[in-house]
Amino acid sequence: MSLRVVYVPDTGHVVGAVAATGAAPVDVEAGAEPLVGAALPLRVPVGVGEIATLPLPARDLAVHEADDEPRVFAEPLGYGVRQVPGQRPRPALVRLRTSDQDLSFTASGLVITLTATSVSEDTPVLALVAEGTDVHVLAGRIPAGRDTVTLPVSVPSGTYGVLALVTGWTAALRAVTKS
Repeated sequence: MSLRVVYVPDTGHVVGAVAATGAAPVDVEAGAEPLVGAALPLRVPVGVGEIATLPLPARDLAVHEADDEPRVFAEPLGYGVRQVPGQRPRPALVRLRTSDQDLSFTASGLVITLTATSVSEDTPVLALVAEGTDVHVLAGRIPAGRDTVTLPVSVPSGTYGVLALVTGWTAALRAVTKS
């Protein structure tokens, strides 16, 4: 079996996985589009019968040939690709640290708080917020010694699908309500 994962290079988070058994090998250099099409849609329920779609454009994703890790199929957002600057990613997937990330909206933006601990170095954060058919892409950093970041976004009261990717931590994909 040959495991290929689709991941977000900005944070290393795995967002999908495919095992090729007896099929033609997937060309990791060709990018994610042959595997996901124009975008990989992540979906989250935001109300009764309502689903928010958070499309991750193929151009913002990469493909990696990884060591066999069967648990990645059950929880892809709990794994990451270990990236080393200037080198190809390592074959072994990394089990990301768990934090029940607190996600909330304030008047100034989306607040992401790690509930487990603070970070020891500046940590990249990427978040997507689905507002109807529009998707806000937010980027920032949690400063060293802190556990929170506010990413500027202005949305009216309501419930939104949110994908929060904090480097090194399990991703959060859930509905978040702004009062």
